[in-house]
Amino acid sequence: MTKLLLLSHSQLSQAIYETVKLIMGKPDDSIAYLTLPYGQDLQEYQSSIEEHVKSAKDDGIMILTDLFGGSPFMISVKVFNQYRDTVPMEIICGMNLPMVVELANAISQNKTLPELKQIATQAGVEGIVDFRAKLNA
Repeated sequence: MTKLLLLSHSQLSQAIYETVKLIMGKPDDSIAYLTLPYGQDLQEYQSSIEEHVKSAKDDGIMILTDLFGGSPFMISVKVFNQYRDTVPMEIICGMNLPMVVELANAISQNKTLPELKQIATQAGVEGIVDFRAKLNA
């Protein structure tokens, strides 16, 4: 089963994980998160990401980060460059709740990494709704 790793500044990834748990019940064990609180050692953070990636060697891993160009993203890119030839891996930036809810559901259905990538990008965008435009449609 493909793994999903949520990465963010501060506690955002934990909050999204806990919210998915509230909405859908406890997520599958293949879904995990790492937080990056202020002052955390970045090498230690990278090592934690590497452990998750190495554990996904056979199944692949989708990494979601909160912000393109932020520390969680930049460190995940280092890990990607190190393991991309040995572990199937994708990184998607701009993590939001609709994206993670859809991915949690898709992972429980054993969707492939390419399918998860498509679901993530589509759900992330479609989860942003202009209510007034929808009301007037």
